[in-house]
Amino acid sequence: MNSLNHSPIEHVIVLMLENRSYDHMLGYLPNGHGLKGDEFNLVDPSDPTSERVQVSNRADYISANPGHDFESVEKQLYGETGCVVEPAPMNGFVAAHIEEEKGDIELGKKIMECFDPDKIPALATLVREFCLCDHWFSAVPGPTWLNRFFAHSATCDGMITDTVRHNYRMKTIFDALGKNGLSWNIYYGDIPQSLVLEHHWRALDHFKRFEKFYADVEKGELATYSFIEPRYMNFHEWKANDQHPPHDVRLGEYLIAEVYDTLRNSPLWEKSLLVVLYDEHGGFYDHVPPPGPVPSPDGKKSKRPYFDFTRLGVRVPAILVSPYVEKGQVDSTVYEHSSLPATIRTLFNLPEGLTARDKAANTFEKNLSLTTPRSDTPLTLPVPGEAEEIRRHRELLRINALENWRQGKVDQAQISYDPVSDFQESLVMLAHLLNKKARGKAHTAPIRTEHEAATHVHESLAGFLKNQTG
Repeated sequence: MNSLNHSPIEHVIVLMLENRSYDHMLGYLPNGHGLKGDEFNLVDPSDPTSERVQVSNRADYISANPGHDFESVEKQLYGETGCVVEPAPMNGFVAAHIEEEKGDIELGKKIMECFDPDKIPALATLVREFCLCDHWFSAVPGPTWLNRFFAHSATCDGMITDTVRHNYRMKTIFDALGKNGLSWNIYYGDIPQSLVLEHHWRALDHFKRFEKFYADVEKGELATYSFIEPRYMNFHEWKANDQHPPHDVRLGEYLIAEVYDTLRNSPLWEKSLLVVLYDEHGGFYDHVPPPGPVPSPDGKKSKRPYFDFTRLGVRVPAILVSPYVEKGQVDSTVYEHSSLPATIRTLFNLPEGLTARDKAANTFEKNLSLTTPRSDTPLTLPVPGEAEEIRRHRELLRINALENWRQGKVDQAQISYDPVSDFQESLVMLAHLLNKKARGKAHTAPIRTEHEAATHVHESLAGFLKNQTG
């Protein structure tokens, strides 16, 4: 099947990272609709005399994990829950984070800290060299799973929390590609969240560990559509690179650079479009109100809390990377995660949409406006950190953590005793589901630390894949 208007794009690759807002990551770049520097929130949005907390460029690589469930996002956008107004005043980020930090005002004020571009050179270089989408919004004002579902299915099937207590059987863009003779793969760091879509258990050969990405690119065997999930948990030397707080943002920079450098220095570069995207804002400040309304994808509504899926979430970073986009381009079209399947459908002439949301979503293929590929794109991306640290972390991306662990080739001193986050807990529940499917019984040992969670995830996924594929 030929792509749209004989477009040179034969491969679309999406790298979806975790839980950072547009202003938090890119607000201090001169490109795009960023910060003036005088934006603020009040400590108490109901009291106009309370302390103003102004934005700053003092964000550090490691931070606390702000609230980002549905109720927390409502507080951040509107200053309180149950009081939806348009446009959203975006005035409750500090108050919500103070509440999250159990009343500690100084910790709560840190939610207004954003990154200096010099601290995130890989992401900043992509913005300067390619196309920044500065009005891309998360699909739902809620947590990770819901927004990732919209990237795949243009719906989250009426769910408003991350839970395995639901059968996710929505049609996906992967189904549409396969039905029309086009290939797809999902690459993952430790466990693919997308595996919760149970009907894809019949297509497990499409799920590959991230280190396989290198070989597929080098052999010229990259699929029509590749979706990359980062590593979500620290596991010995293999540190999480999803950028989900409190994980180190530098490690996500290394992952971004690895994906870009691999593509850029391969024969597939002039046939590819890379989309670097974040699933949701993670509770971090952004000053641009979400536009609205948007169509309900399928008419489904959540009951507790009530939501009809006609409002978008907070703005997130999104960058289109290809030799066919102009240098330093800014696209201010409103996009949301349903724009991914909508654009894939447009690029590759797929005959039908998934839901009302992707049928209505704006598509971004117009940014592939050049007729000949640029020759001035950087061969590699700069990254932060010391040379030896960078080398080791990037080397580990090519090494199978599970096999090394089984062979005892791990540094026991690198075990993470951090508590699991809500998102990691949802992945543990997914691992429970896979474990039960493979072994016929649930995992009963308590999981208290990130290392215990990572070990359980690796073991459960390995057992599940062995059971399902023989």
